[in-house]
Amino acid sequence: MSRAASGAGAVCFTCGQPIGRVEPFGVVPAPFIPSAAPAPVVPAQFTAPPPGMAAAPAFMPAPQAMYPLTGAIEEAKPVPPANPYAAPERAVLTGASGEYVLRAGTELAVGRDPSQCGVVLTEPRVSGVHATLKLDQVQLWVRDETSNNGTFVDGARLAASEWTPVRSGAQLRFGPVEMTVRVE
Repeated sequence: MSRAASGAGAVCFTCGQPIGRVEPFGVVPAPFIPSAAPAPVVPAQFTAPPPGMAAAPAFMPAPQAMYPLTGAIEEAKPVPPANPYAAPERAVLTGASGEYVLRAGTELAVGRDPSQCGVVLTEPRVSGVHATLKLDQVQLWVRDETSNNGTFVDGARLAASEWTPVRSGAQLRFGPVEMTVRVE
């Protein structure tokens, strides 16, 4: 950095404008000299207001007219995220035999006997009451009701008369009948 000699004018390093003279007792401000450079030309496509927005006032410079701070953009309403601790409301079983819905807090029997089962499967290798499903506050459970051909979760055979948890997206099989589970 160099100092200007006494009496010489100092110049801004960024824009080249004179900033004053250096005198023995300090800097004397330079008189204001308007720039001879013409004002920048802004294409008409940038000065026209967007559709639905009022025209910019005459005193507002072009860049502010292009990017207003308020007005044209409608504020989005905030949406709360889903509660990760919320209990499931229903489980949906989907398979070739149809789609079945199990509501929270209920039990549903699966089998061939329409008088005892909410999910009736016509396959002869399915027992009269093959298995029971229940959806509690936490998740879906299944219990094999001592069926002949077994109940399977993701390919693993369940022990008879024991409640086993079933994750959402699991494959349930009652004998040869396969279903996909979706807990919502």
